Amino acid sequence: MASHRWVCCRHSSKKKKKDNCITAINLTRKTPRPLTWPCIADSAMMNPRKPWLALKVGRHFQVFNIVAEKQLFRCTVKDNVQYWTWINDDIIGMVGSKFVYHWDLSPPGDSGLQKVFERHMKLSCSQIVAYKADPSCKWFALVGLYKDFDNESDESNYVSGVAQIHCIENQCCQCIDAQAVTFTSYRRSDNQKPTSILCLANRSPAQQGKIHIIELGPHISGNTALSSFTEQLYFDETDRYDFPVSIQVCPTYGLVYVLTKYGHVKVCDIESAQHLCSARASPLTIFTAVPDTEGKKVIGIDRCGKLLSIGVAEKALINHVQANLKRPAIATRLKQSMFPPE
Repeated sequence: MASHRWVCCRHSSKKKKKDNCITAINLTRKTPRPLTWPCIADSAMMNPRKPWLALKVGRHFQVFNIVAEKQLFRCTVKDNVQYWTWINDDIIGMVGSKFVYHWDLSPPGDSGLQKVFERHMKLSCSQIVAYKADPSCKWFALVGLYKDFDNESDESNYVSGVAQIHCIENQCCQCIDAQAVTFTSYRRSDNQKPTSILCLANRSPAQQGKIHIIELGPHISGNTALSSFTEQLYFDETDRYDFPVSIQVCPTYGLVYVLTKYGHVKVCDIESAQHLCSARASPLTIFTAVPDTEGKKVIGIDRCGKLLSIGVAEKALINHVQANLKRPAIATRLKQSMFPPE
């Protein structure tokens, strides 16, 4: 699920269990109709906007136009690709054993595979679960998860994460403890122009979690100084092994949604990183999620394949922030974004 437009999955055939199929559903249609094709692909992913289906078969990649029913592009990767995804409408990001590659399919056409940066050694023993890019494609984040040791129980039941943040302009990288990462473009209330923002969520073993909201450079003339905020994410004591698995931004309301392994959703303010409220959206893990078309809600899929639409009750949230959290500035900003004057 690369965007709110398409859901795509690889599954076994109903008639012949040994045969694999690819099914894609366009969620923007009034009556979504599943499209299914037999295939031998290892994995598949729809383009975020275009009717392009990308397939991986071993080290071979192919891109098809499902409307015109023809192959558009193909390439072979010498490296062992451990993770791949569309990072925007034109570029497929591939994470190899040592390097991260981009396959740019923007007009006039296939420019070939390009080596972007080297994986940090801290990610060598981790499972790659995400690769993200900011809207300008100047900042990238590679996320890996690994089993961590619990000093109290002498067990390795905790899952920790590390994110490698890479800046293409300065050709420098930094590793940050995080299990979920995303980028967004957002205009803060005290800024004249939108900037790229990095959002990270992390929970260390047997501790409360943290959310980091970092405004990325370079500084834009007319805006205030670049800002960075870190606040606590509250987890229930009974959910000892719960941790963030996805972080999504709804820019229309200025809200950040942190989804956890146990199906909880934690809503934070993007301008202050303040944890506003929590709820349980599903008893199962929501393993993939994206913002909706209007930037007000999050669309996710849980382990049972149920499609979820996750949002907030606007008036109730404003009253909660005003009366219970005693944060009138946030409440005023939420009211202006949720109920703008006509």
